[in-house]
Amino acid sequence: ACGSAATPVSTTSSKPVNIKVETNPTPAVMGNMELVLTISDADGKPIEGATVDVSAVHTDMTGMDMSGVATDQGGGRYSIKSNFSMSGNWKLIVYVRKEGLDYKEEIDLPVQ
Repeated sequence: ACGSAATPVSTTSSKPVNIKVETNPTPAVMGNMELVLTISDADGKPIEGATVDVSAVHTDMTGMDMSGVATDQGGGRYSIKSNFSMSGNWKLIVYVRKEGLDYKEEIDLPVQ
């Protein structure tokens, strides 16, 4: 079975959950800001009705962190208002929980 054709590329993600982060305003700036998370499954279908906990940690300054629960906006979109008290590199830790799904992802977010 050696020398077979190249393995076809899958169009689905290898992760069970995909999280896309948008900020309002864009780009992310110090102060009050809205984070909008678009959450979908491996097939790209929106994950609705989940509990989405969001934490943010400043990676360069210990003790600079915040957390809260994002509000379900429908269609797999979740929103949370936050106040980034300092510019620099932040790490978002997003927990998505729904009916047997317990997923955690860390996402880098530079704040100007």
